[in-house]
Amino acid sequence: MASEMASEPKQIKQGAKALQRMQTEQARRVRKMAVWRAKLDKATRKLQSLETDMAVLEQRVTALRNPAGQAIPQYLKGLRPARVIINANGGSFAQIAGSPEKLVAQLRAHGIQADVHIKTSSHAVHQWVREAVDQKLSLVIAVGGDGTIEDVARPLMGTDTTLGIVPTGTMNNLARALGVPLDVEQACALLGAGITRQIDVGRVKTPDGGKPIYFMETAGLGLAIAMPAGQNVKKGRWGRLPSAFREMFGMTAAPTQIELSDGATFETRVKLVTVSNAPLYGLNNLIAPDAKLDDGLLDLAVYDGLGSAELAQYLLATANGQRVTNPNVRFYRARRAHVSTRQAMPATSDKAELPAQEELIFEVVPRAINVIAGKGFGLAWPVDAVHSVPPLSGQQEAPKNDEKSAQAQPTNGAAHGALEALSLPAAVPAVASTR
Repeated sequence: MASEMASEPKQIKQGAKALQRMQTEQARRVRKMAVWRAKLDKATRKLQSLETDMAVLEQRVTALRNPAGQAIPQYLKGLRPARVIINANGGSFAQIAGSPEKLVAQLRAHGIQADVHIKTSSHAVHQWVREAVDQKLSLVIAVGGDGTIEDVARPLMGTDTTLGIVPTGTMNNLARALGVPLDVEQACALLGAGITRQIDVGRVKTPDGGKPIYFMETAGLGLAIAMPAGQNVKKGRWGRLPSAFREMFGMTAAPTQIELSDGATFETRVKLVTVSNAPLYGLNNLIAPDAKLDDGLLDLAVYDGLGSAELAQYLLATANGQRVTNPNVRFYRARRAHVSTRQAMPATSDKAELPAQEELIFEVVPRAINVIAGKGFGLAWPVDAVHSVPPLSGQQEAPKNDEKSAQAQPTNGAAHGALEALSLPAAVPAVASTR
């Protein structure tokens, strides 16, 4: 006992010294981080200033290229070539965009020369996108909903070709998260400005080394049962709802083990695990409220101990962009998550339903795609220069008249000379000085 008591002061002394060393190291790292943060803040301000100049210049050039009262753009020099893939099968395209010809004219008005392809299948879309990449086109534009955007985006992974979006779908989850305006004219203006971000893509793998499957929104185990109502109502497939609900209420919670990339491992019993790259899914369900498409992480949600009725109630409450809190829904962030269960569970990856699985590996592919984006709530680094922001759900408010665009309208036949002047490098500082 005496020897143990004698050793206590030595242990206290050693512990105190170790803590002091840690405190010194922590303070050093804080100082270092402060320097890095100051440099990052300075670079961010410079980038924001450049992006503001880009947005203003796009407005001015558009106004000069399309004088008031002129139906068809007169000036076609300097247009940016782009492959445009349109999903015209859904009724929403005609209602939102009118016709491919009208959309082509709007894109041309904003400096984009469109090479149009009408979507017939996902396979055809992939082929057209790969051709555009091989031809070194700098821009491919997806015109449609989330499924069309995902079809166009996947072949662009790891390439220098940029993804543009004109949202004409029913839910437009990705466009909302990226800050792409739901108004076609404003979406075309955003494309004309060409301000880009790099976004992540999720990847689902099986332990047997099979071909991976990619997702932009959400993947998970149990999701095919938990979310069929939203997808089927959205697509008008009412006939599948009764069997889907029966399957959900008949499924028992499975013992599940989850291992994250930071080494954390835990076990639970759940009917559902979701892994999200983006915050919205299904009927604008805010399934991962704090998920960001550009943070290099996936947001894992574990619905611990929720019965079928509670699970259905929770998911229904998240519809229409509503943030819901429940102490039994726990969120984790990781670059990689290994999820294994003791019974095969239905799995999904975005719109794709996968065979029932007992084990899946979810990974993030960081900075996989260049995309033209706006002030999206699903971005850790939103574009502050864009003022037209889509809501989490529902229609976007009609834009008000832009005073800057109105002031830029040329008068007294000055359009040609003004446009020629703006093509010179010296014009860019002039725009910056007018802010």
